[in-house]
Amino acid sequence: MKDKRTYNNLKEHGEDMTYESERKHESDDRGELDLSLLVDQHKREIWAYKMRESDWVRTKNQLDGNKKIIEEMSAQVIGLKKEIDRLSEENNNLRTIDSSHQELNGQLRKQITEVEVEMANLKAIGNNSPEMRNLQRDNKYLVEKVRDYQEMLKKAGL
Repeated sequence: MKDKRTYNNLKEHGEDMTYESERKHESDDRGELDLSLLVDQHKREIWAYKMRESDWVRTKNQLDGNKKIIEEMSAQVIGLKKEIDRLSEENNNLRTIDSSHQELNGQLRKQITEVEVEMANLKAIGNNSPEMRNLQRDNKYLVEKVRDYQEMLKKAGL
């Protein structure tokens, strides 16, 4: 029988014909009650528990951080809601003021229109209007009457 460690060709010297490096040894020749085996098993179990514990601690830290963020954001939401209510009330007040100003503006425009019409009428009357000419004629007549009475009083000696 041929030994499997013998090489047939010169090229084969680079290959490991036993494939020992590829095989993983899983069999443990120690017995179940061997102390070193039990210690190794307990070390693996402790390692697994520590890994789970670190996951739990990480998860708890994330949970605590998220709770703190939620509390902060809840406080911000409450503050923003109060600000929204205040701004809404202020907006309603401003709308009320705006509507009253628009009403006053309408009334003032009516008054301005009335005054403009009155001013136009007064300008139309002016010095050349028939009413003004009648008033000037009446005024001249009254001035002449006052002079006549003054002369009569002078002649009478008063």
